[in-house]
Amino acid sequence: MSWSVFAIGKPAAVAAKLARDFAAIHCAEPEETIKTNVALAILTGLYAFPPNLVVRVEANGSQYAPDVAKPEERQNQLSVRLEPIHGFVE
Repeated sequence: MSWSVFAIGKPAAVAAKLARDFAAIHCAEPEETIKTNVALAILTGLYAFPPNLVVRVEANGSQYAPDVAKPEERQNQLSVRLEPIHGFVE
């Protein structure tokens, strides 16, 4: 399973979009727990930015079994980018 979210805008709008996106993604464990905790960390982090600053968020993850004979031995990959965009003109 893999998942990906992306948004760019003011922190409150980005948080609202990502909350909807994360809620719509369902993964097998332990990836579901990882995704849920990443979502919480991102949403918490967004509110640390000034409300009028533009931010960009990209996050993705995947879970796979490298040996198909041992599906219970899963590996996870995770990437998160939370970036303020300075000089944004509306």
